[in-house]
Amino acid sequence: MHYREFLVRARLEDDVVKEWLTAGWLIPAEHAGEAEFSDIDVARARLITDLKGDIGVNDEGVAVVLHLLDQLHGLRRTLGDILTAVQAGPDDLREQLLAHLSNATTSSDRNSSR
Repeated sequence: MHYREFLVRARLEDDVVKEWLTAGWLIPAEHAGEAEFSDIDVARARLITDLKGDIGVNDEGVAVVLHLLDQLHGLRRTLGDILTAVQAGPDDLREQLLAHLSNATTSSDRNSSR
């Protein structure tokens, strides 16, 4: 979506979005030299609005939260890639990995109950 539509959907003022773009809190895709916003950008803007408004997080805290959120999404994407590769692999490899994960989970459960 174009910038003006993003402003309406995110319910934000132009100067606020410009600040967030400068801070790197919003990073829209570019198409033909213009910013292209997605539904994810709208959701991120609403999160920032909630953090700064209702929750009262300062700018440094918002940057930390967004960084951690980006890391979490990156890890989820990587885990999905790994799962896809494992599912495409040979059955014996899949069975070995499942056995290893089962053993690791059991060991972790025992250690956390101490």
